[in-house]
Amino acid sequence: MMDDSLFISDAVHEREVELPDGQKHTLFFRELPASKFRSFQEAERSKDESVREGSIARLIAASVCEPDGKPSMTFERAMKLKPAAAGAILERVLEINGFGEKKASTPATDAGSGTS
Repeated sequence: MMDDSLFISDAVHEREVELPDGQKHTLFFRELPASKFRSFQEAERSKDESVREGSIARLIAASVCEPDGKPSMTFERAMKLKPAAAGAILERVLEINGFGEKKASTPATDAGSGTS
């Protein structure tokens, strides 16, 4: 049997997102399967400019969620993010999916469980 660590979890991950102007926002993220990253890579290489333009927004919309794991943003809404916000959010999407710097945190589903 394959180890569960090879697969995405159902956990919701809480992360602070800091914008260049110093504003901090707490957002929640779901892990994404390899297929979403493959789609992102293909979109980034597309000859169609509108497909390339939407690649980051599609990845963000797939990952950002409510604390209960339900989507919190549509693709259309993600397309309206300011560049600095999209960049900061994308950093967290990549982080929780094992790319880039890892910071200590616990999944939101474990936070505030009342066990102290």
